[in-house]
Amino acid sequence: MLKIQEYTAWISVDGQPLDTYAVETSLATNEVTCWIPSEAGKEFSVHCQNTSAPGLDTIGAFVYIDGQGCHGSLFERWNVNHTVKFSHAFVSDRITKSFVFSNVRLTDEDEFVDASSADLGQIQVRVCKIALGEYYNPAQNQLQTEHKVHERSKKAVTHCVGLGEETMIPQTMLRKSQCIGQPLAKFTFKYRDRNLLKANGIIPVPAPLKRKASQEIIDLTVNDVQVGGSRFNDPVREQNSQGTKETERRSKKVKQEPKSGVFVEVIDLT
Repeated sequence: MLKIQEYTAWISVDGQPLDTYAVETSLATNEVTCWIPSEAGKEFSVHCQNTSAPGLDTIGAFVYIDGQGCHGSLFERWNVNHTVKFSHAFVSDRITKSFVFSNVRLTDEDEFVDASSADLGQIQVRVCKIALGEYYNPAQNQLQTEHKVHERSKKAVTHCVGLGEETMIPQTMLRKSQCIGQPLAKFTFKYRDRNLLKANGIIPVPAPLKRKASQEIIDLTVNDVQVGGSRFNDPVREQNSQGTKETERRSKKVKQEPKSGVFVEVIDLT
């Protein structure tokens, strides 16, 4: 989520706010900019919250998609913490379509080498004091969603905003508005494919986990072995009876020492 002054904005996918990266804030212009990951085919919604104290000013939030003005919504004057949500674009006064991340179309047509919008790959929310005007048919706000990018373009944009499922709504009219003064807040979300953000170091990549050094423990405990006993089933020790008798004669001459304690040697194979 992005926040400046009394205003907060975020973009949600599957009902969850997207993480923001490389956030930059300018108090001089009341602007916050960040990067967010986008995934083609995913629907999204834009949210803006006003936590300022109730007042007489008419304040609204307006959404701009890939550089194009979409539509806005008014904050309720006496409702603290009022949140407005944008998830659809009007295609007529009775039909809306959902916002969805889409793939841009690559082309080799030379006319598109420098034709792509500088705002392609951006979603912006502006909060302003406004003066209201006349009503108009929302069909006038047709959002351009067919974007072509030349394959040699240096602008690493692979996604744009398209329109998804259609929804029927009651007949609706929108009202024109005029922003008064500078925006109270401006939020810019630059969206790119997650892998592209990782490749450019915008999304941190976790360091690989280091394997812990393994230790091998060899038990060299000295055990009392009774002469002629068979405490261990070791076939090598009983190669022939003659060798065993020779061992018995030698062991009788050896002075018995006190039992030794447990001796464990740790060998580090790292």
